[in-house]
Amino acid sequence: MQFIRRYWGASLILLMVAVHAGVIGYVRSRVARLSDVESTAFEIGEFRFQSTSDIATVYHFRLHAVVDPSKIHRGRERLTQVRMEICETSEQLLRQADPSWLDDPSQTQIRERLMEIVRSHLEEPLVQRVMITDWLELPVGNVDLNLHSADAT
Repeated sequence: MQFIRRYWGASLILLMVAVHAGVIGYVRSRVARLSDVESTAFEIGEFRFQSTSDIATVYHFRLHAVVDPSKIHRGRERLTQVRMEICETSEQLLRQADPSWLDDPSQTQIRERLMEIVRSHLEEPLVQRVMITDWLELPVGNVDLNLHSADAT
């Protein structure tokens, strides 16, 4: 009993340090899990095209699909398998695009049509939406038509 009376303060401090260390360890493990979260955006491809109605302008953009987070692995696998088919169908559509679609700053019509193409190549609803990034409209004279990468020389 005298042992408890003598060391109760030190025991209380050690108990508080142990609880504190446990809480810190738990929080750090949760933060580490959050940093390992995969992105749900998957790049389908980079497109450069001319509309048949305006051959003086070259359009360029990157297309991304936002995969349903609950089906991320299946979605990425399936999009990888059908990527070339999606690109081919998309390029056919883009060459015949209505000029009003290309003038829309939010690219609503193009995104809707590209989403239809992506969905038509998937047998289940894996993609929530498509995103267009790096949109460029360039006069034909300003476009570098060298399709090989710079480090291939």
